Amino acid sequence: MKTSGNMIEDNRKILIGMLCILILIGIVIGITFEAFEVTGVNNDTVTTRVNITNTEPNLYNVFVVSPPIDLVAGNTTIVNCTGEIEDINGWSDITKVNATVYDITQGHNPNPTTADNNYRYFNTSCNCTSISANNASCPCLFAVQYFANNGTWQCNMTIADSFGLSDSMNSSTFTINTVIGIGVPNEVDYGDMSVTETSAYIPGNITNFGNVPINISVRGWGGTESYSAAYNDTSMICETGNISIYYERYAINTSIAYENMTNLTNTSTGIPNFDLSIRTNDTNYGNDTNTTYWTIYIPANIGGACNGTLEFSATETII
Repeated sequence: MKTSGNMIEDNRKILIGMLCILILIGIVIGITFEAFEVTGVNNDTVTTRVNITNTEPNLYNVFVVSPPIDLVAGNTTIVNCTGEIEDINGWSDITKVNATVYDITQGHNPNPTTADNNYRYFNTSCNCTSISANNASCPCLFAVQYFANNGTWQCNMTIADSFGLSDSMNSSTFTINTVIGIGVPNEVDYGDMSVTETSAYIPGNITNFGNVPINISVRGWGGTESYSAAYNDTSMICETGNISIYYERYAINTSIAYENMTNLTNTSTGIPNFDLSIRTNDTNYGNDTNTTYWTIYIPANIGGACNGTLEFSATETII
């Protein structure tokens, strides 16, 4: 039979054995952890590369040359809107340059089908000229009609490169000035007549060649030279005698009899009910054109070729 001392000794041995086992397990676990630890792989580097074959173009300045714009009565005026561009792929990489000049009260509309000679012009094929390897100047020219609205305008330009990348910019606003002008016939020819005869009605069209509504005044004198007070009382100077200014008359329709027509005078006098609006039709004249009708009576004691001058003048209609 074991004594208590022996039992204590046995327990001590058991505890020592268990402790050894735990130590061995810890050593194994430690060896296992050490064996499976991985270092260094997640710190490797990978090189990345890309080759940029195209960079977007840069439209850095748009301006209108020599504003304000003075239009030419009855004709067109060239308006130059120029853009300055940069493209690091070379300026020749720019494949398209478009521009629009427009009355700012109408707004910018890039649709070429809405061009109108009163307020919007397009140029879809502007050309560029090299400034340097990467820079160019691109003038866009517009043939602006005399009846383009007077007021504040602007130019919008868009450029595009061979990859379809684009850039747009507006110019500063600029002014199109008022222009007043008229178109009149080269002559009023009454033809061959006899003394004491009254001519037929001879039409004379007058057209508004400006960009504001106008009214028309007229005066006359004898001869084809510049005005001279010496001929105030004559409508024509003839080879034999002169025709008094009293005998040449005008009206705005042919239903008025000669005795009720308006006498020509040597003082510029407004033609009643003869205001002319601005032209709005791009292809034809309309209410910007109206007709005056002229007639003359030949008194006795007049002979040979006769000549006189009619002077028409226009002033802006005050509304």
